[in-house]
Amino acid sequence: MVSRQHLLRRLRGVALGLFPVALLAGCVSLPNGGPVSSYAITQGPGGQSQPYLQSIAQPPHAGWSPEDIVEGFLIASASFGARQQVARDYLASSRAWNPGWSAVVYSNEPNEQPAVFTGKGAKMTATVTIGGSVQAVLSGQGGYAVPSASAGGPPGGPLTFQLEKVGGQWRISHAPPYLVLTSYQFQLDYQPRNLYFFDPTGSVLVPDPVYVPLQTTAANLMKGLVDDLILPPADWLSRGTSTAFPRHTTTIGDITLTGGTAAVNLGGMTAKQATDTTLLEKISAQLLYTLIGSGQSGLAVQSVELSVNGKPWSPIGSDQNPVQLQHQSKYSPPSGASNTFYYVDATGNLLSSDGPQAKAHAVAHIGTGYSQIAVSPDQQYLAALNDGSLYIGRVGGPLVKRAGTGYTSMSWDPSDDLWATSGGQIVMLRGDANANQPQGKPVGVTVLGSDGTSQNTGPFTALRVAPDGVRVAIISGAADLNFGAIVTQAGPRVNQELVEIVLSPFSVSVPGATFTAVTWYGSDNVITLRDPGPELTEYPVDGGTSTSITAQPHMSWITASSGHALIAGLPSGGMVFNDNLSGIWTAVPGAGTSAVYPG
Repeated sequence: MVSRQHLLRRLRGVALGLFPVALLAGCVSLPNGGPVSSYAITQGPGGQSQPYLQSIAQPPHAGWSPEDIVEGFLIASASFGARQQVARDYLASSRAWNPGWSAVVYSNEPNEQPAVFTGKGAKMTATVTIGGSVQAVLSGQGGYAVPSASAGGPPGGPLTFQLEKVGGQWRISHAPPYLVLTSYQFQLDYQPRNLYFFDPTGSVLVPDPVYVPLQTTAANLMKGLVDDLILPPADWLSRGTSTAFPRHTTTIGDITLTGGTAAVNLGGMTAKQATDTTLLEKISAQLLYTLIGSGQSGLAVQSVELSVNGKPWSPIGSDQNPVQLQHQSKYSPPSGASNTFYYVDATGNLLSSDGPQAKAHAVAHIGTGYSQIAVSPDQQYLAALNDGSLYIGRVGGPLVKRAGTGYTSMSWDPSDDLWATSGGQIVMLRGDANANQPQGKPVGVTVLGSDGTSQNTGPFTALRVAPDGVRVAIISGAADLNFGAIVTQAGPRVNQELVEIVLSPFSVSVPGATFTAVTWYGSDNVITLRDPGPELTEYPVDGGTSTSITAQPHMSWITASSGHALIAGLPSGGMVFNDNLSGIWTAVPGAGTSAVYPG
């Protein structure tokens, strides 16, 4: 008999060498107050960006008990690729288990109960039950959800394995249809990737993070990602995004990778759908951005060739070339990039500059006493805070005080709606509405947990809306960084809106630290400023590895724009900038406060 301790030593054995693992500067965890777990994203084969560890799997030995068989199976099943075949040696029939990418992730090693036997002799069977604290459930294609949000995983309950004798040896006749992993194994076996779906307007792509096995084959990876585009998982972004694929009819044919081009053949479309240029442009864009970089055999996807019902489709203006690169796609995930930023000088003038070393231009005199400003992405509207009161107007025009008090932060979305924190809660205002109209009053926002039902009451102290207008970064209680998806729908009364934010399962908490500012940096990352320190950190939305940024003493605010300088505030109106996040901080000519890029 092999002991649990001996099996755990095997789990920690390294087949391909031991590499250092970089941990997050904070802890990525679930927002439900459960155990905190850090995710060290690791490197897989084919030129992935991080190192990885791999446990050694071995087949079952003669005389192993049902408990030994289950433990050995769990270790072997956590090894993908050719090694996962070892897991099938533990089965009475290979058809007894087909998990795909599904997984139940336990916070710690699951608890195994002694086997319960029924029957006698050759007809004797055994049941082994395992349980523990379920941290997350991964769907069949990698969607990450907390247990109460998962449709097919256990809600923290026990899992049972049925065993029978085969040739005098115990083998598993029934196993749960998913992998059973510890948090540690999850770190080693999975890496984050993005699926791309459309925002409610159907005009921009929104990244939806999923987790995929490091050692799955290129063909299985691409097939799994495309499957998830057709039937998106019911995760935190599901109500704020949509897919262009006809969901109930689309079928997937061959998906091949040749010379960096992924050829995807879709079937099941009607004659009208197969000739709908807008529809096919959207489908092609989703495929392109989702598959770029995939292919774990050393050759990454760089372009996509779409075939519909067996016929190649060529985008408009491609001269009948069906191969599509990123610059040819009509749709893309917005980065919010802008070289123009705005700030207020000591005399109350609003100024704009096309770079931290460019000459600033006076826009309007708005007066003194404003602690924060925000400019809409189209640079048409300005919002400003003065002693907890909110003022909104056109850039260059007069500012009008809006209803409410206790405002602490604000951010515009691409539709010129303003999102703000007030009195510890989140509200939304129509920026283009007259202050006397109902649409101009604050609309309360309900914040839900990632299961889409439980309510999070905050308090919320700061927020920033992503360039896509769907996702939002939220500081809760000054101590936690959360991400959420905006869902807006008409209410039962005229001019009434029901607005919700569904939180991601990922959150960041740094013990003893206070987040003082957050800003988006591109489509998939945010940068935070926190005390004590101060400390600057870049966090990916998918919960992956964070990056520390050198800070200067007494920084009080930050603003960022993808591909442009990070700008920070110092005491007495001083401003500094950093061109590439890892460079040297340089003084911005002149003085000002509350500099912001549009958004």
